[in-house]
Amino acid sequence: MVKLIVTDLDGTLLDEEKLVREEDRKTLMEAVRDGSQLCLASGRMQAELEQVMDVIGIPAHGVSQNGAFVRTREGEPLVKHVFTPDLAVALFEETQGEDLFMLVCLEHQLLSHRRVGMAELVESRLFSSVRLMPELGSALLRQEVMPCKFSYFGEMERIEKLKSRLERRFGEEVDLFISDRDCLDVMPRGISKGRGLQVLVERLGISREQVLTIGDAFNDVSMFESFPHLSFAMAHAPAGVRLKAGKTADSVSDAVKRAMTRV
Repeated sequence: MVKLIVTDLDGTLLDEEKLVREEDRKTLMEAVRDGSQLCLASGRMQAELEQVMDVIGIPAHGVSQNGAFVRTREGEPLVKHVFTPDLAVALFEETQGEDLFMLVCLEHQLLSHRRVGMAELVESRLFSSVRLMPELGSALLRQEVMPCKFSYFGEMERIEKLKSRLERRFGEEVDLFISDRDCLDVMPRGISKGRGLQVLVERLGISREQVLTIGDAFNDVSMFESFPHLSFAMAHAPAGVRLKAGKTADSVSDAVKRAMTRV
């Protein structure tokens, strides 16, 4: 039996309009009524995960900010990871001049020192507002801001160049993920959705073979690798993501139904 259904949000449970498909909602409701639990695993903040929970009407566990934070459906905190102050300052100073929209992510807040490039488009996709903080660099120096993630938005060619540069300088200290078609996420080394999910599964006392994971981006690969038995990549996912999953699916509903019947 599938005891835990873990689904990514953007591009997986949420469509391009940030809406949950009715078929997916109904299938998840049925699975929960039959004894499964639900976990939302996303690069979004916990507050945004909770908004999705309200929409689908299911209390869910949360793996937020790509695994930097993990909470049970009852709200119990299990994981909290942030950058060391020196590394946060170094990343900010290295990238603040980029003509990319940068988000400095905290557990409950999104910050940016300036709105450039795709700022308006990115903000339209969020469920929470971005706080403009021109003095962000100084706040990082004074350790008034303790980020868990840096996100950069722009054209993929520029995103990939930045990724290569940051890998060369910070490769032993950070992990970098292309988490969307226009987004690079930079996390403290070793922090991922898969690792956060491992903590949750241990807390729930269920086996890895009873966990279903569904996603569509490179920040979901760690879930597939940690829980390969029932891992589904969305059919539209990049080839590199699909290769890491056991199967592909057209929707969350499709993945859940097939996992329940082992098809």
